[in-house]
Amino acid sequence: MWILKKANLATKLFFSYLLLVIFPFFISTLVLSSTSSDNIETNTLSYIDLFVEQLSANMDNYIDSMDRMTKVVALDSELCEILTRPVNDDKATIYHQTQYLETQILQMMTQYPGIRNITFVGTNGMIYSGPSNQIADEDYFFEITQADFPNRVGSDFYLSAAHVPSYLLVNFQHYKEAVFTLTRFLYNNERNRIGCIVLTITCQDLLNAININPSLLESGARIVVTNKENRIVADTSDRFTTENLADDAYLQFALTDEEAREDLLFSDDSGALNSTVIISKARLFKSTMDFNHTAIGLIALLMGIIILLSLYFSHKLLQPLKHLRNATNELAAGNYSIRIPVTSKDEIGDLCTRFNFMTEQTQNLMNRVYHYQLATKQAKLEALQNQINPHFLHNTLEIIRMKALINRDKEVAVMVQTLARLFRITLDLSSNIVHVKDELEHVETYLAIQNMRFDNRYRFTNLVPEEFLDCSILKLTLQPLVENAIKHGFSRTFGDEEIQVRAQADKDDLVIQVADNGVGITPDNLERIHRKLEHADEAGRGNGHNSIGIVNISDRIRLEYGDGYGLKIYPNQPRGTVVELRIPRNGNMIENNDMAERK
Repeated sequence: MWILKKANLATKLFFSYLLLVIFPFFISTLVLSSTSSDNIETNTLSYIDLFVEQLSANMDNYIDSMDRMTKVVALDSELCEILTRPVNDDKATIYHQTQYLETQILQMMTQYPGIRNITFVGTNGMIYSGPSNQIADEDYFFEITQADFPNRVGSDFYLSAAHVPSYLLVNFQHYKEAVFTLTRFLYNNERNRIGCIVLTITCQDLLNAININPSLLESGARIVVTNKENRIVADTSDRFTTENLADDAYLQFALTDEEAREDLLFSDDSGALNSTVIISKARLFKSTMDFNHTAIGLIALLMGIIILLSLYFSHKLLQPLKHLRNATNELAAGNYSIRIPVTSKDEIGDLCTRFNFMTEQTQNLMNRVYHYQLATKQAKLEALQNQINPHFLHNTLEIIRMKALINRDKEVAVMVQTLARLFRITLDLSSNIVHVKDELEHVETYLAIQNMRFDNRYRFTNLVPEEFLDCSILKLTLQPLVENAIKHGFSRTFGDEEIQVRAQADKDDLVIQVADNGVGITPDNLERIHRKLEHADEAGRGNGHNSIGIVNISDRIRLEYGDGYGLKIYPNQPRGTVVELRIPRNGNMIENNDMAERK
């Protein structure tokens, strides 16, 4: 929340819309979409599970009907006798047995047309497949049907995998279709085996019997029926062809890695055969994905509309406030002629109207105050400049007179030239603002004259960096400070007198220091001067022997730049005094000032 505290009003309004409207709408629609999608998926999976259970039930009914039919036949004592009695070559006996078995075969095939062949196998070695057929390859027949009872003690029946019945000799050309066999094992009352009945049934008949829903196949589902050995008995896949039935790897049912990743598997192994439905996740949940895509698109569209409306109303609401803020900034920068267009009659419009009235009144007041301050400032500046002590001019002229009497040489010319330069700088009234380098030149000219007077007694060190030489400064600020140092700091010293002028930048201000190594200033006198500097307007001007050099300059700086600027005085180390002058660091003030004066 601390971020919102620093944000603008537009951001806060947008976040308000986001938290109160957009975010709840997004969460609710997302939850609704997810719930609906989950319900569709759950219902679809439940439907598939029910369908698989129904497939298994239909398949179990089909197998049970075959089992019951063969079980009824097995109860016939005569059949049991035929399958166990030693083979008799008597033609009459053989004829009677054949007629009996043909009758049984005809009855069973009449009940279930999907049965392609019925074979009776007895423990006496008899194998009978009807009057029009016979077993051509007994080894392959027993391998497929398990009719020789391998490891089948106690079992009731055995279901083989899908295959082509090439072990049948007759009408083989008609069996280019997949079949499986149901082998019904026959036992006597003592559970001793007496033989078996083998039914050869078409795989398509099994698929028709379990009543597969066509819509499921149209959706791309694959239905696989396997026996207890996990070998394929029937399959709705296009790969379920007579050519592939010879491939043992295909008959051993297993999903590929790609199918395991992309498909869903539903299986039921509760009956004699296992039923498995394999369906693509993409096709199964296509409706769910379409629903999700539609929901996401609708959510994105509605959220876009809400965001655009939020931005539009925020803009309409905030535009007058932005105008008011910009106008306030202009007013703070000094543009009192700023006005705001009033476009509404609500509270914001009323606020804009009152702001316009306030700026108009403020502009009128500032015009009056400006003219008053301009007149007052000009009067103060003229009064302060008129207080410059003319005693210096008298002393200088006296020096020239004495030198002229004693030395009638070029030195007089130099002193006169230096004095002329000093007068030119001091008496030039064209501008009240000069460059720092011009003020330093004034100081050097002044010290040159003083050194002529006192035989090069004073040493001047200029430590002002070159980057500050073009900065602007009030005229006659540094020279009076140097004069004050000579007059008071070196009044009781004799040798090694030095004056330093140094400067440095402090953010947007320029700090100039005038330091001497004179006698210094007493704490009482320093405190008295500080009070004068702080309360110069109340104390008046011209009071005190050094008011010209200190209070005068501080007042001029304050009048020009404001109360944040002026002079400070503190002791120098190891001895002497430092006067610090703070002014704005401004290199364009001279041009601005000249333009103002020309106007």
